[in-house]
Amino acid sequence: MSINRLAHLEYPTPKIALSTDKIEAHGTGIVEGSFEVRNISEGELSGRIEPTIDFLNFSSDIFRGNKVKIEYSLNLEGMIGTHKAAAIITSNGGEKTITFDVRATAPAIARDGVKIATLEHFAEFVRKSPVEGRRLFGQKDFMIWLFNMGYPSVSTYERFLDDPNKDRAVDNFLIFNGLKNKAGLVVENADTIVKIGHGESAITGGIHLRKTTWGYAEADFHVRQGASWLKLSKSRVTTADFNKENAAEVDYIIMADEIKQRETALVDVKSNCGAMQTARIQCNISGAFEARLDREIYHLEDRGKLFLHNNTGKDLMIDIYCENFIKIEAKRYFISKYAEIGFDIKFSSLKAATLAFKKQLHSTTEIHIRALTEGRVTVKKLKLKLWGKV
Repeated sequence: MSINRLAHLEYPTPKIALSTDKIEAHGTGIVEGSFEVRNISEGELSGRIEPTIDFLNFSSDIFRGNKVKIEYSLNLEGMIGTHKAAAIITSNGGEKTITFDVRATAPAIARDGVKIATLEHFAEFVRKSPVEGRRLFGQKDFMIWLFNMGYPSVSTYERFLDDPNKDRAVDNFLIFNGLKNKAGLVVENADTIVKIGHGESAITGGIHLRKTTWGYAEADFHVRQGASWLKLSKSRVTTADFNKENAAEVDYIIMADEIKQRETALVDVKSNCGAMQTARIQCNISGAFEARLDREIYHLEDRGKLFLHNNTGKDLMIDIYCENFIKIEAKRYFISKYAEIGFDIKFSSLKAATLAFKKQLHSTTEIHIRALTEGRVTVKKLKLKLWGKV
């Protein structure tokens, strides 16, 4: 209803202006906001506001003053999609029209006390409550909510929903919509050395994985050919295998009886999170004994000692092999826990002369010590240096 301009004509004449002539509003239920009506001339401005559609309401349909805040509300209950609305403002300072571009979104979904009104809300809900988020993703209510919200392609959502792995389906849906990146996955113990005591037949351990970001992760494990002594508890992990600290473990058993002295296994870890990684597991088996000399350098005429430590826990037979100028009382010994074996070095005059002729002051030889126990051979080689002069 228009105001009679002649009845309210004032001098000097006011002139109406609006803080905006177009408002974009979106939401669900009651959406509220405000704008300003101003007088950009003289006198005092007064007027009336008339909405052109019934879901647009104003706190008052009249106003007076040179700077007035106009509060409005849009009742979007039961509405979806885009709508247009407008209000005509007539005053003693002229007439203005303000338009409203309205997008009514679907009502929020309530889960565990959380209201999900946008896809961003849903992504955060999945991050904090992955099990509930996965369950909601597969429910019909979620698809209806997407449709009512104006999701551009419900058929795209349905393609993700066809994936029987719902953890993966939710993650791919969020990635597709730009709401997250792929989870990061690292092998924490990519290089492991396992020390195996003498006589041990089996050793257990694990390959440790960690997700560096939240989301779905899966990985396949493959032991490269030639390492049949390494047995994995499983060949695949998925998100369900990770704990609250984003850590998971693939257990393995090392069949020590199938290892000689030192072996290395390579396990390829291929995941959906990036480049393939490799876990390296090196096994070192303690020999039946440990051996050392009392020093490194000896004279051409000298005495020394060989120290032996038995690791087997029972009497051990060892064989000693060396050149004939190293004089040892016997070539075979039975030792218990510990033994000291003396030897003499008797370098012949011919050998000494040969060194002198070659102008060579030193020579190197080795003492070989061998033991066979429980079907496994242990061999130690001790380097012995001989000097013609000190």
